Amino acid sequence: MPRRRPISREQWTLRLEYMHNLAQTNAVRLNDQLLGYLPARDNAPTWVSVAFPVPAGLLRPGYNELIVEVSRLAPDYQNSDFTWGDVQFRRIRLERR
Repeated sequence: MPRRRPISREQWTLRLEYMHNLAQTNAVRLNDQLLGYLPARDNAPTWVSVAFPVPAGLLRPGYNELIVEVSRLAPDYQNSDFTWGDVQFRRIRLERR
C-alpha cells in the first residue's frame, strides 16, 4: 500500500467503549501501528471507556484502518465451544487533543 501523507501534525486521541474483554493481549492498531492493549476486565456486563493517544502524523487523508486483534482466551475461560473473546464495542471516535 502506498504511503499517504499525514493528515496533520496534530495529536489525536482514539476513544472507545468495550465490554467483556477477558484477555490482556487484545491489541488496538491504527494504520499498522500498535496503540496499546485493551485492559482485561471481568465478564460483568458493563461498558468500560478507554483512550489511546494517536501519535502526530499517524492519521492519513481518506481511509484509515483500525484493527483490534482478538486473542484466544486464557485456558481458565475456555471450553470446547468457547475459546475466543466476545468483545463488544461502541462509541469509537477520534478527538483532537
